[in-house]
Amino acid sequence: MTRTSTFLRSLGFAAAIAFLVLVTAPLPGAVRLLWVASIATHVAVVAPTRRRALAAAALAAALGAALWSLPLGFAATAIGGAAILGVCRSGVLYQARPWRAAAVEGLLLGSGLGLAALLAGSHNLSHGLSFWAFWLVQSGYFLMGGIRPRAEDDAAAGDPFERAHARILALLE
Repeated sequence: MTRTSTFLRSLGFAAAIAFLVLVTAPLPGAVRLLWVASIATHVAVVAPTRRRALAAAALAAALGAALWSLPLGFAATAIGGAAILGVCRSGVLYQARPWRAAAVEGLLLGSGLGLAALLAGSHNLSHGLSFWAFWLVQSGYFLMGGIRPRAEDDAAAGDPFERAHARILALLE
């Protein structure tokens, strides 16, 4: 899977979740629930492998359910959800140097939340636009250099030639 295809899938996800928010925003509590659900769905959509997708989505769903069960407002839920996204994206799915991962996550999550807050309002269109803006900014993650998929656990235990082949492919991407 190339970075470009992951970027395009992330853009498609941003449009789809914005449309879903537009349709369901009038329902009580729907925006907050969709925010938490969109985190788990997004990490599954942009995962480099199916195995990583399951692990990251399960972690995001468990943490998201705990976050959603707390009596928090939407702003606190948004910040907590962004933190869950950062942990799943840089801790489970992709890897970079720790300082770089923290800087990239801080920049993208912070600017995504800031842009979403600027567009947020009290009507359905503003909810959809704020979700779309946040996920649009998050799509930039896949255009950053120095970030690569984490190696699969079973590849480390396999044939040395296969491990070397996997490392070379990772370097070429």
